[in-house]
Amino acid sequence: MENKVLREQVEKLATQVNGEVEEILGELVLKVQAPNIIQALNGAKNFPNFPCDFLHDLCGLDGVDHLEVIYQLSSLRGPQRLRVKGIVDRENSVIDSVTSIWQGANFLEREAYDMFGIKFKGHPNLKRIYMWDDFEGYPLRKDYVTEPIEVRNITRTRIEGE
Repeated sequence: MENKVLREQVEKLATQVNGEVEEILGELVLKVQAPNIIQALNGAKNFPNFPCDFLHDLCGLDGVDHLEVIYQLSSLRGPQRLRVKGIVDRENSVIDSVTSIWQGANFLEREAYDMFGIKFKGHPNLKRIYMWDDFEGYPLRKDYVTEPIEVRNITRTRIEGE
């Protein structure tokens, strides 16, 4: 890790939000529970001298026993990068929307909702973005069931043969 000052600031923020800090391939990762995500992201955005104020990406992840929302941050003023992971309960998958902090999170949150079923509290227009409105389930969850190719082929053969 090149920037020890950034690490110190991330570790200080982690104590404030009951988070954990780890380093993966030279990049700092701050893990926090869903209720603390706004405080963590506002804290990172407002680091003195080393703000992580640009949201590059936001995506969902299925960790089998929980879901995660991953925020990729960097600075508009320097080389610092930070990944923040919001841990979301699988059964009650709700986390605060960050569209009040970054308007660019709008479609990214809709994608995570559509693919993983993560609900973003306070989102201005949380609805499916890829799948049709009455589509059932969330295709990127590990427990999403699809029919085997054999079943699809049998169905297709029956339809074409009739």
